[in-house]
Amino acid sequence: MGAKSAGASMISQSKADRRNHAGQKRAARREELMRKKRGLDGLPAPPRVVGILSLGHNIKIEDQVKSFILESADKTLNLHANFDATVTCKFDTYKKSGGLTLLTCRSSFAHHGDGDDAAVLAALDMARVCDALIFVIDGNGGRVDDKIMEINIGEDDQSSSTNRSTYGMDWSHLISERGDRMLTAIKSQGLPTPLSVLAMTEKEALEVDDQMTVRSVKSFRRSSIKRSLDLKRYVGRFAATEFGRDNGRVLEIDLTGSEEISFEDTDDARKIRKEKGADALVRTLCSMSCSAAKWVANSPRGYILSDSYNLDTATNELKITGYVRGIAPFDVNSLVHVPGLGAFKCQSLTKIPSPLQRQKTDAMEIIHGGTIASKPELQEPLEMFANPDCLDGEQNLIGFDDHESLGEGESDTNGDFARPEGWTDYQSSWLDGVEKVDFESETDFGELADELNKKSSRSDMSVTSDVMDVEDSDLGFAEERRVLAEQRRKEQTNNQQFPDEVEVEENEKAQQRFARYRSLKNFRKSHWDPKENLPDSYASIYHFASFKATQRSVMNEMREVIQAAEAAKGKFFGHSIATVEDSDAEDFLDGCIPTGSYVQLTLAGVDPKLLSSISTTALLVAISLLPHENKASVLHIGLSQPTKHEQTEDEPIKSKDLLTFRCGWRTWQARPVFSQNNLNCDKHKYERFLPQGGAFFAASIFGPVTYTPCPVLVFRETTKAGSRQLVATGSIIGADADRIVVKRIILTGYPVRVHKRHATVKYMFGNPEDVKWFKPAGLYTKHGLQGNIVESVGEHGTMKCLFNAPVKQHDTICLPLYKRIYPKFAQAIGDRKKDGMTYRETYTLTIR
Repeated sequence: MGAKSAGASMISQSKADRRNHAGQKRAARREELMRKKRGLDGLPAPPRVVGILSLGHNIKIEDQVKSFILESADKTLNLHANFDATVTCKFDTYKKSGGLTLLTCRSSFAHHGDGDDAAVLAALDMARVCDALIFVIDGNGGRVDDKIMEINIGEDDQSSSTNRSTYGMDWSHLISERGDRMLTAIKSQGLPTPLSVLAMTEKEALEVDDQMTVRSVKSFRRSSIKRSLDLKRYVGRFAATEFGRDNGRVLEIDLTGSEEISFEDTDDARKIRKEKGADALVRTLCSMSCSAAKWVANSPRGYILSDSYNLDTATNELKITGYVRGIAPFDVNSLVHVPGLGAFKCQSLTKIPSPLQRQKTDAMEIIHGGTIASKPELQEPLEMFANPDCLDGEQNLIGFDDHESLGEGESDTNGDFARPEGWTDYQSSWLDGVEKVDFESETDFGELADELNKKSSRSDMSVTSDVMDVEDSDLGFAEERRVLAEQRRKEQTNNQQFPDEVEVEENEKAQQRFARYRSLKNFRKSHWDPKENLPDSYASIYHFASFKATQRSVMNEMREVIQAAEAAKGKFFGHSIATVEDSDAEDFLDGCIPTGSYVQLTLAGVDPKLLSSISTTALLVAISLLPHENKASVLHIGLSQPTKHEQTEDEPIKSKDLLTFRCGWRTWQARPVFSQNNLNCDKHKYERFLPQGGAFFAASIFGPVTYTPCPVLVFRETTKAGSRQLVATGSIIGADADRIVVKRIILTGYPVRVHKRHATVKYMFGNPEDVKWFKPAGLYTKHGLQGNIVESVGEHGTMKCLFNAPVKQHDTICLPLYKRIYPKFAQAIGDRKKDGMTYRETYTLTIR
């Protein structure tokens, strides 16, 4: 008999053995979890990053809470030039997780300026790097309707009471409009582990009167206690509603000074309660399970939050000092993005002793000198745009192979007709079936476009493509802006009442106005070549054969790097120990430094003017970019309006308006093209205005390649200078230059004479030439009939039409036309010259 299987051997074990085996598995999992929480070689992990954010009107309370935490710290470090920017403290009671790095919204990321809009951006920057975020609510902020309405004082016990109905107070005034905007934006971007704190900044002083008795004092005390309980219940409900029931816990702290006298407690009692509040807050921060936002915690990108930084103006080298954070090791050969500055090449990484630990020399540091230099041959170029050479083949394709240039089923002949010399399969397919109309045909390969999509002259097309909307110009007068807003509102109303309908004037030629449009038999099934008549801007961007396959390949490679780092247990520096023993083994950790290390990152080519635009008191973050993430392409983003929409302006947002996109770690301006996201179709209908009412839609923009998942926040500049409004939130769908966004227009006419399936239609065209031009196009009615144009009648655009069923007199005849829409760059830098020749205008993307 063969050996028993593993399952049979487990069954044969005794109950004690099975219990012991399960205990060993639990211990192994616990040890692995603790190893990940610890730092290198069993040392404590890097200090947790804790952000402090005030949701009320009192902004200075953030500094008060930070000072409240630092009072009980055993060790405090101020590595940044500005004490308010970042403070790292150590609590010896918590051996492994007693390090905290405290940040505040008003000082740590203050380079956005002043005002509520700057506070929202600063809060978003802080939320990206925090492991835990403290939301502070001032219990004494802006009191309204909290006075005792009625107090009866008398000898009877029942007479000394308060009106219970007066305690149904509204505490919503504690959350300011600024705090509500910040909370909405942070939740849309991604929320780290939240912690709600109710801070009492002042005490109610008892005004002692000669007529007040002991019972009246007790009544005041009871009313104060009841008010405190009601306030804490409100904050608890608020936390449970905003952050979930699991994060509904509220900590109460006392920030009052010792000189204030309260009728509730003596100085000793208040001091004891204050110490208990501080101990509870510190214990919660050091012992609770916390992590950054999911898109940050699960992303295979290492990043460094600066403790300090300095710029060498002689060599333009920026040195950033801090801990390596994230699940993936930091690669010295990857490009580095610094929010607010841009992307740079990493020159070197130097491992230095952590300021919170005893100086300990690692054996790997002795071998390599503690510094890893980058390898230029392994680094990607900083140039975002492709510069293809027509004589050297395409150079802006990613994931394309030469043997895949022709499909497996392609042939050079077509059985229906003879192909003209030099025509491809796609071009020749336009000739089939131009003169015939088949209602039963369910497939269409663009046969009608030869008649409807003849190219106009080059000059006409260039003028049409370069015409900018009136709203794109810089309108400096309030009256012009008001007129423009009124015109937009009228256009949006008309578009909602009559979607896509266009009116042709009597003396206007439709064949010239709609020369770039084509007709489709079936929007879902008709063929449209994604490589046809691409604009010049598409020559400068990168095209993916399959973005999902490229992302899958990059993520699998990073997964192998993470697994190799976990197998090495942090004992590597520039390369793994296995490759030192076996030179033939593939080194996934080449140029990598483990997460949790305290390093100094050196970036080359940093312009001092860029750094001068950022406040010296603000912090910097250096993020390692994945392959291809510094290449420009067409990004598609799934968006919807936030639940709490900021109604600062009622001017509609139109496609190709200038908007600011905040995608993960990077921010830039773009002119999006809005469209529906059709899941079962290769064509997506263009939307003229941003959809309202929480509808889901897609936006196509030019931008750097970004892998999913990645949150996106969309802002627009309002008429108020420097003011920004959050208009949409969502996430990245992918990067695909072949996604077809089609604009539809509908020409309408009305039957003036009807006989069964025949109808005489007027008011669609104004001359017989247009009727002949659009004769191959299909028609439909608003009652669901299908038809076609038979012939022109008279000299005023009247035509005879035939439908597949009897048509009614009150029906409306529609002729749909389509053309492809492309996104625009936010800005161009003019014509470029190369080898004595002038090329079309080049484009740029300013990524911050």
